[in-house]
Amino acid sequence: MLNRRGRKAFGLLVACLTGLLPPAFAAQADAQTGAQSLKMDQVVQALKDEVLEFNREAQAIENEALLPAHARVSVYLGVKVSGLLLDEVSVMIDEQRPVVYRYDAADARALLNETSLQRILRTPIANGAHRIRVSFTGHFADDKAEDPPVIDSFEAVFDKGLQEAELELTIARERRIAGKPKISMKQWRAGR
Repeated sequence: MLNRRGRKAFGLLVACLTGLLPPAFAAQADAQTGAQSLKMDQVVQALKDEVLEFNREAQAIENEALLPAHARVSVYLGVKVSGLLLDEVSVMIDEQRPVVYRYDAADARALLNETSLQRILRTPIANGAHRIRVSFTGHFADDKAEDPPVIDSFEAVFDKGLQEAELELTIARERRIAGKPKISMKQWRAGR
């Protein structure tokens, strides 16, 4: 064990030797440190990716346990009217509380893509006949502030069998050239 005077001398010796190290050795040490840092970053990123994958799998298992496929209905929405930007959509099944989705500009524009569908509801329901009520409010991209909003509502009955019920709601024009945007519904059937 070094005494106080010995520690001071040792520190001075280390400082002198460090100053005498050739610059190439210092550069090599920096390169090794950089390589180690890069390797550590890669390990950390791999761990983050594993955690994200684990969370996705855990969420899927939890969803399946809490909401098994045979006991749920999924409702999807598509917009087939050029320039129609949705402000709000409300969906209600039977007497459940309505689910309301409010759109910002980016979400409303994303739905204008020809193949875009958005799942706006997934909920458990029993087998049998159910009533769905849907309404929307929107506006056209080139509307003026004083133009009235575009609105429509829709009501229908669908049958929930032993498998998941999947409903596609489409907002389209009544007539190809002109006409008020209307909601229609299609129920997807499971392949047999």
